Amino acid sequence: MVYYLSAILFVLSLGITAGGILISSHLIKSYKADFFSTLLFFQVFWFTYGFYAIWGQIIIIAFTESFIEPEHLARISNISLFLGAPFLLFAWFMLIKLARELSSRNTGGSFIALLLSLNFLFIPGSGYMLNLLTGIKAVILVKYGFIFFSFIYTLSGAYALLTVDRDRSRIRYHDMKSISLGLLLIMFLQNIVLFFYNKNIYIALVFIFLYFVYGGFMPVYFRYKADLSKLLMTGENNMSVEHFCEKYEISKREKEVIHEICSGLSNQQIADRLFISLQTVKDHTHRIYVKTDCTSRAQLISRISEGT
Repeated sequence: MVYYLSAILFVLSLGITAGGILISSHLIKSYKADFFSTLLFFQVFWFTYGFYAIWGQIIIIAFTESFIEPEHLARISNISLFLGAPFLLFAWFMLIKLARELSSRNTGGSFIALLLSLNFLFIPGSGYMLNLLTGIKAVILVKYGFIFFSFIYTLSGAYALLTVDRDRSRIRYHDMKSISLGLLLIMFLQNIVLFFYNKNIYIALVFIFLYFVYGGFMPVYFRYKADLSKLLMTGENNMSVEHFCEKYEISKREKEVIHEICSGLSNQQIADRLFISLQTVKDHTHRIYVKTDCTSRAQLISRISEGT
């Protein structure tokens, strides 16, 4: 039973990883926003640690426990955890960088140097000193270190998103709040599961699932839920709207509705601004979707930004 569950979760982990990276790559091409590149780097480092240090341990144990002594196996496991630590530290660094870019905060050289110094000098140095002075096992240090620093970095990222100047934010504040709450919720669940882990394989599998969900949450939210109309600036993208409307034979009134959709207005707000009924807005929107072969606002905005 355990082997079947592990195999299913491994395939699911691959799916979340591939899907998340493909979505981020699509967002980079669609919107040309710098923070989507940071999101992609976050995923690459996060998922690399997941497969190298987490799944790597499970695979090593599964295939070598029958002919390698437990003491040597534990040493190999500890080495893989520490060798994979830089990927995790870079992922947390990218998470903070992403949150600051979304909130239009400075991410210059001094900030980057400070955060990298903290990640690669203070954190590993503290772990080494604790191991040297107290004799705490490396795997215990990694476990509680992960819990502590995932809490600190996720909370710091959420704070940067929630305290943003709404006029300067790169996306809608509602989406900033939803992303923050989503990351915090997954982080708390992940850390609670890890805290109670004591070599129970089922608890380990739940933690792995939550770990990969944490990495895949943001790109999925950006692609299918977030209102990214603020990324459609004036000028060049207005030309994209005109070209888009000509290509799909959009009527004058439907074009007005598209402009308001790209501005992030709700159906009721569009009705109030254009002095038409709510049902008329819905009818126009339906016809726009049929003409352009779109199924959602997010897809429509993405198609316009791409000029396709």
